[in-house]
Amino acid sequence: MNSTNTGIGTFSCNLVDLLPNTQYYVRSFAINEVGTAYGNMVTFTTLEAEIPDNIPLVSTQEVTEISSNSAACGGIVTSDAGSTVTARGVCWRENTTPTITDSKTVNGTGAGSFTSNITALTSGTTYYVRAYATNANGTGYGSAMSFTTEVLQVPIITTVAITAITSNSAISGGNITDDGNASVTERGICWSTSQNPTISDSHTTNGTGEGSFVSNITGLSHSTTYFVRAYAINSIGIGYVNAVSFTTLSLGIGDSFQGGVIAYVLQDGDIGYVSGEFHGIIAATADLGIYIEWGCEEVLLSGVFGSEIGAGTQNTSNILNGCSESGIAALLCANYSNEGYDDWFLPSPDELAKLYLNRIEISGFSPNFYWSSRQTNSWSAYLTNFDNGEVYADLKSQPYRVRSIRIF
Repeated sequence: MNSTNTGIGTFSCNLVDLLPNTQYYVRSFAINEVGTAYGNMVTFTTLEAEIPDNIPLVSTQEVTEISSNSAACGGIVTSDAGSTVTARGVCWRENTTPTITDSKTVNGTGAGSFTSNITALTSGTTYYVRAYATNANGTGYGSAMSFTTEVLQVPIITTVAITAITSNSAISGGNITDDGNASVTERGICWSTSQNPTISDSHTTNGTGEGSFVSNITGLSHSTTYFVRAYAINSIGIGYVNAVSFTTLSLGIGDSFQGGVIAYVLQDGDIGYVSGEFHGIIAATADLGIYIEWGCEEVLLSGVFGSEIGAGTQNTSNILNGCSESGIAALLCANYSNEGYDDWFLPSPDELAKLYLNRIEISGFSPNFYWSSRQTNSWSAYLTNFDNGEVYADLKSQPYRVRSIRIF
């Protein structure tokens, strides 16, 4: 506190609202346009408060369980001074000694000890509290004690190192070391290709409370740098930590991708190749059948003569437009769906050749014959022997293996 005057010369100040039996430090000061000057420090102790002998004697207990908005206290009424104690409790306020005209609790009557819950406090604030007891003659107070409520802040959190990095996923997490004196209601990690991701970007939700947690980062693009940071939310706001970065792996033949396995990456000269972009063939992870007819023997279907990469999808469409037989190779492929991808088709001879070339990396092939989507005439269609890569033609009614593909 301070009291002010102006000008030069001697001045005096009245110091009020002081606590009894308390030591204080005082010094004078003077301010001009250059700055503030202070005098020497002096100290004094206020006198003991005079307590009438007809009001209760009460002592204040230690303040405990201090949080951001509450605390616990209490008192002991050691004497009712010959008149029944009709009310007792604690009173409190900011800055100066409280009385029962300030905030207070009422904790029963009579002599003895009692406990009080002090509530509706403001975080990061210093309060003074003391016990009181009232009889017919007046109110007696215990010594005043001060305490400061906890400061509320956003949680403090660290990001766990990135592990298990693949072409489209990774694993991270976080560790909340301080909840900011308010319960953590949500936690997780967020990520983006920008340097400071927030929960407005892709993010996980991994429970509540303090401590460590693990997060799975999914749906990533290959060969891409991402920034990741943990977050935690309490009633004050969102706590973030500095972002860490990682780069997903490049995709290659045999990698899982978009519902299947990468079977071939388009090269310069291939239909559909675009410089600087990543496109190719995805094969289903397993054969769709081992005794499947090509179908529609004795029928020369229109537009089913494409062999090149990219022809399989049109061949398959033309087969289904001209042939209504059930259970045939093209229909099985067209009806196949995996991980939400349903644009599969029966491969052309050149597409089937790429599957044979990379059969080990793709895996799951048998050293037997596989149908292509190109017919040779009304009676037969092309197929490839996955034992040696040779291309043959056989009757459409013969049963052979089928593996569906799609283009990405």
